[in-house]
Amino acid sequence: MKQLIYKSLGLYLNTLTRIAPEKGGKLGFKIFCTPKKKKLKREHLDFLHSANLGDFDFNGQNIKIYEWGTGPKKVLFVHGWQSHSFRWKKYIEAFPKDEYTLIAFDAPAHGLSDGKQFTVPHNAYLMALLARYYHGFNAVVSHSIGSFSFFYAMAKYDLPPIRKLVAMASPGKAREFFTFYIEALKLKSSTMARIKNEFQQYVKEELDNINLSVMIENLSVPGLIIHDRDDTQTGYQNALELRDNWKGSTLHTTQGLGHNLRSGEVVQLVADFVKENPLEFADF
Repeated sequence: MKQLIYKSLGLYLNTLTRIAPEKGGKLGFKIFCTPKKKKLKREHLDFLHSANLGDFDFNGQNIKIYEWGTGPKKVLFVHGWQSHSFRWKKYIEAFPKDEYTLIAFDAPAHGLSDGKQFTVPHNAYLMALLARYYHGFNAVVSHSIGSFSFFYAMAKYDLPPIRKLVAMASPGKAREFFTFYIEALKLKSSTMARIKNEFQQYVKEELDNINLSVMIENLSVPGLIIHDRDDTQTGYQNALELRDNWKGSTLHTTQGLGHNLRSGEVVQLVADFVKENPLEFADF
């Protein structure tokens, strides 16, 4: 059923773009930036409501902020596409609450936050505002497009001090975001050219320039990169390129965990890195 929907949508976009190129490009852009908002389960809500809840006004959109703990060390957790702050439950539980203040937020159009659309620049600007609001962070822990968004924020904005950064399963280039839609919707190159043009007008730069090798040229924040060899959503090559271009970073490779990297060992690895405990970065 899902494949039939994708095929029909792709056929419609290809046809519309041929007949009315500008309309087709704009609709494709809108579809690409509209995540499917998942209904939160009772276990999700119970955990999120265990936090000190806050509301952050982001250009008229209400962004839901969660805080656990009251310690002086602040850690920000950044989720990825079509996710929400519950993904960080095991990580939140790994830190002493008297020593840390653990902060998460639902990105625009995700979780309990307002909005219908999500883009990397939009998310990056939100994180820049949050960094200023909290006067920097001892560490930022991020996953997938959340990692890419934070790299974008660091490249585009003058952020307060960020002492450590964890990047899990990060994409490497903006054009990777199109791969799924091209394959699933069977989009023609002419259709994609119009959609890409809409994106470039939105970000006001060439999409090929939005890649990690450019964004981290001057990055010196100590970092931990975690990526799985079997990640089918963001290829392992991204991690190798990120490591080679990010001075002060360490790559930890996993096998068999896929894109989500759900593992108690990964949780402990991240917690130890943030807490500055001695580590031996052996693959597991």
